[in-house]
Amino acid sequence: MKKSKLWIIIPIVLIIGIVTYLLLTLEYFSIKNIKFFNNKIITKNEVGNYSRYALGQNIFKFDKKHLKKEMEKDIYIRSVKIDKKLPSTLAISIEETKDICYFEFGNDKFFVDTDFNVVKNKDRVDFTKITKVVGANKNLKNLNNLKSDEKFHEFLKELCDHKVLDLISEIDVDNNDDIVLKTRNSIIIKYGNLSGFSDKSNKISKILKEISTKSIKVKTIDISDVNRPYLVK
Repeated sequence: MKKSKLWIIIPIVLIIGIVTYLLLTLEYFSIKNIKFFNNKIITKNEVGNYSRYALGQNIFKFDKKHLKKEMEKDIYIRSVKIDKKLPSTLAISIEETKDICYFEFGNDKFFVDTDFNVVKNKDRVDFTKITKVVGANKNLKNLNNLKSDEKFHEFLKELCDHKVLDLISEIDVDNNDDIVLKTRNSIIIKYGNLSGFSDKSNKISKILKEISTKSIKVKTIDISDVNRPYLVK
């Protein structure tokens, strides 16, 4: 009985061994194509520089975790997904960072993305299209992530969550008790101090939406007292 089982097992093991050997050695399974998707800031050449070494490697043995880790070191890349498409193609899907605001100290610009990472002097970001923060605390330039500054992080986060920040061209935080926002259509919003983040952002969002829907001309919105906001036409 044991010998009969052995005669069955040995051929199966040999077949598995041969198949595995062929999969790992045949030229048919070497990487010949690298396709990438969703990149707008990262150029084809840059993706090529990261991934070109993969060409010719066996697709089964290729370590995609290493490539993912290296690519995500790029300041313009938030995350990378790499799929192996048999027999010989890598498909690389890129999620790029999105900057939400920036602040300046001297000639240096510090960009803040949706994960609140702070990156100095990005060279391919059109800063005229994102919110400028005026009067930022100089300590912010020493942070890698704004979450370290709890109040300022929460302030920006609520503006983002309520879809307000995209409508703002400038935030003046020179005086933390008298913060002023300026919309892209030149409405001044008197925010007041760093308190009631969520309520204030929610109220600003509703007011701006109503103004836009009803085509109301407004110069100033005072939201410093969230329970008694008022408009100046």
